[in-house]
Amino acid sequence: MADFTKTAISQNAKREYISPIPTFEKFNEVIAAFTGDTSMGITKTKSSETYKTKIIYFDAASNEHGYALIYAATASELEEASSLFAGNEASETMAGIGGSASKDSRDDTWSVKFSCTNLVTVGSKEIEDIFTVTISKEYMSVTGFSYDETLSKIETWADGQTVLA
Repeated sequence: MADFTKTAISQNAKREYISPIPTFEKFNEVIAAFTGDTSMGITKTKSSETYKTKIIYFDAASNEHGYALIYAATASELEEASSLFAGNEASETMAGIGGSASKDSRDDTWSVKFSCTNLVTVGSKEIEDIFTVTISKEYMSVTGFSYDETLSKIETWADGQTVLA
């Protein structure tokens, strides 16, 4: 009978922040820092972005009447859609409430995913460690890496980012 032979060792790691990244601007700073970093020697390609916010509708007596969740593929699309729905008389009238609408940033979620490659030397061979890094408002994850050296590079970089503590 034939036996299975292990062909890869895939690992995952997750860092949950002590507190969420406080502002969208700080989140963008972290994304720019990760994208622009060359000290890790890791090749990074942004593969997806997800942004979500909540618009709450209030009636004329300022009671919450309902809400709309807005999802967008880019930060600029989210801001554009948010400004369209929040404080827009046409959308408030369409909702039939005769009151107002505002963006509730408490439940905002932001997430950017990167496809990454790290060259690792094993013996006399250079091997590509291919993995995914996800940076969100509340955590950072590294999935599918095979070598501890890869996680160590990401960990060292993240340790240098105050908001990722």
